[in-house]
Amino acid sequence: MNSKLFLPTELSEVSNNLVIFDCTRLFGEVFGEFCDHKMREIEGQDWLNQIRDQRRIYRINLSDTAFLLKECLTSDSLIRKVLPKSESFYNKLDILKKLRNENQHFNLKAGTQEIKAAVELYFGVCLDLNLQFGVKEYSILLKRLDDLQAGKNFSIDPILSQTLSEMERQKAEMEDQLIEKNVLLLDKENKLNHVREAILESNLKIDDLTKSNEQKTSAFNKIIDDLDKSKMEAEELRAQLSELSAQKVSDEITEKEIEKLIAWLAENLYKANEDSPKKLANKIPRKNLSSEVGSIWNKPKGKRKITLSVAKRDLVDSRSSEPIDYIPEESRIEIAEEWLLVRPSGGRVFVDDEGNASTLLGESLVFLGNIQRYFD
Repeated sequence: MNSKLFLPTELSEVSNNLVIFDCTRLFGEVFGEFCDHKMREIEGQDWLNQIRDQRRIYRINLSDTAFLLKECLTSDSLIRKVLPKSESFYNKLDILKKLRNENQHFNLKAGTQEIKAAVELYFGVCLDLNLQFGVKEYSILLKRLDDLQAGKNFSIDPILSQTLSEMERQKAEMEDQLIEKNVLLLDKENKLNHVREAILESNLKIDDLTKSNEQKTSAFNKIIDDLDKSKMEAEELRAQLSELSAQKVSDEITEKEIEKLIAWLAENLYKANEDSPKKLANKIPRKNLSSEVGSIWNKPKGKRKITLSVAKRDLVDSRSSEPIDYIPEESRIEIAEEWLLVRPSGGRVFVDDEGNASTLLGESLVFLGNIQRYFD
C-alpha cells in the first residue's frame, strides 16, 4: 500500500528538497508496482530473476527509483516490453534520473519554480502510465504549491509524523545496505588478492618453463589457459569493486542527507506539538552511561533489528515502526534517550542473542548497551 505525499507548509530550501525526496519515494512505489504487475503477466512470477542474472545485481529493490530509472533507460531492458515506445517518454525518464541524483546528493536547485517543474514531470509520467494513485497525489501537491505561492497559510501536515517515520525506515534500510556492501567489498577484495597471487604464480611458472625451453608442452599450455582465465576474473572483480565502491559512496551521501531531513522534520514536529515525544522525554532523568557505551563493537552484529527513532524518541519495530512490545514503555523510552546520546540521529540497532545492542557510526559498529533482561 502506497503512503501519501508530504504536503509542505512553507517554500524553504529544506522543505523543497523534502518535497522532491518524497516525490521520488512515491514514484518508486507506484512505478515499481506497475512494472511488477505488468511483467508478471508476460514473463511469469520470477521475471525479476532474469534481470538479476543479466545485470549481476546481488539484491534488487523494486521500489528503488534509482534502480528502476537506470534499468528502464537501458536499451536491452526487459521492462521496456511494458512501457510506452515514444522517445518523449524516455526523455522524461532521463530527466527524472538526473533530478533524482541531484536531489539525493542535495545538488538540486530547490527554488519554487524548479520544484513545481519537477513535480509536474512526475505527474506527467504517472499520466503516461495511468498510475492513478500517483496522479492524484502529485495533483494535490501541485495545488498546495500554487496555494503557498499565492500566500495561503497552512497548519503542519497531520502526516508529518508518518513522513518522519518513513524517512527513519529508509535511513535504517540504507544502513543495512551499507553494512552489506562493506562485507561484499571485503569479500571481493579478498578474491581479487587471491586471483592476483594466482596470476603471479602462473607468470613465475611460465618463466621457469620458458627458461627450460618447454613452451610447447601441455603443462605450458594449461598454465597459459589458467593465466588468461585469472586475468579475466581479475578484470571482472575490479569492475565489481569499482561499481560497489561508487554505490557505497552514493549511499553514504544519501544517508547523511536523510539525517538532515529527519532533523528538520523532527524539529518542526517538536515545535508544532506540545505533547511531542521530545518534550516528554526531557522530563526523564538522565543516568550516567557505562564507559563501555560508545566503544567499538568488534563482535558480529546481532540478527535482531530494531530502530532507534528520533521522531518518537522510542525503540520501534524495524518493519511496522510501532514501539517494540517486549520492553515496558517507561524503560523503553529511557533506553532510547540513553542511546540517542550516543547516536543523536537515530537509526538501525542490532541486538544479538545475549542482548548486546550495537549500531553503525561511520565505518564501525559501536556498543549501545545490553537489554538481555527484557528477553525473558
